[in-house]
Amino acid sequence: MFRRDCGATSGFSTQVSVLTPNEKPSGSGNAFVADDDHGAATVGDWGGPWAEIRWLTGDHLLVRYAADSRIFEQEEQVSGVKISYEQADR
Repeated sequence: MFRRDCGATSGFSTQVSVLTPNEKPSGSGNAFVADDDHGAATVGDWGGPWAEIRWLTGDHLLVRYAADSRIFEQEEQVSGVKISYEQADR
């Protein structure tokens, strides 16, 4: 999980990528990308919308994110990893 700053006219986004152990992130998240929709969603300490990730099993990831986040990317599977999503009222 990481954040991106998309410039002066927008806030930080929260992004999630699923990578192999030797892979380095590049570009946007390949699993999840969201922003706070101009202040509608609760933000985390990093400035993007609040989110947390947790491995349920070795090939199943749970992404919890702030309700009212504006979602740009929300993949159900990346590189053989199933991804579940859950909105959280924060």
